Amino acid sequence: MKIQGLIQAAGSGTRLGLGSKAFVELGGRTLLEHAVELLLPEVDSLVIAVATPDIDRARALITHEHTHVIAGTQTRSGTTRRLMAEATAPWLLLHDVVHPFASSELVRTLLQQAMRSGAAAPGLVNTEFVYSSSGDLIHTPGEVLIGQKPVAFGRDAACAGYARLPKDGLDSDPSFLDILELGGVKAAFVPGSAVNIKITTPDDLMLAQALLSLKA
Repeated sequence: MKIQGLIQAAGSGTRLGLGSKAFVELGGRTLLEHAVELLLPEVDSLVIAVATPDIDRARALITHEHTHVIAGTQTRSGTTRRLMAEATAPWLLLHDVVHPFASSELVRTLLQQAMRSGAAAPGLVNTEFVYSSSGDLIHTPGEVLIGQKPVAFGRDAACAGYARLPKDGLDSDPSFLDILELGGVKAAFVPGSAVNIKITTPDDLMLAQALLSLKA
């Protein structure tokens, strides 16, 4: 069964302060290389979306014959829509370069679950008390899941979800799981991992470097 990987790598990295996220280095390799090396053994082909000025740089870095680099947009959801427009396989894996510690075992588990239920995502059980900015308690430990990447899903559901969005878009940046639900598929969650961190700020990168040193 054909499986295609879609990689979100168009983030500007403003909060990180090191330029485009795709080319931030971790352990001597860029975040883009980490993402490609994770997905390539599990998929038949890859589509990678980077910022328009970074297209030539990405193509020079990722030369595998079954990869295709396209221009993303300034928003995550806009980039995802462009990736979906290039997707052709019945089963897809959507990943983001800011999750460099996702594992091959997780990818396989997600694909297996998605082929049973239509879509699957990693969910990390929240272990903290969560408050609103005004100090009101929203959730206690164990009540909510923190969504992670990658997400495995059927192409038809995602296309159906995007087709039901307003033509002029939404006021906010929608969750991809919400898009799938619009398309008639509610994602099943598989156990996430606290190690599968998201690199957004300098502190996140410091933590990633520490984790990498422990693995060495």
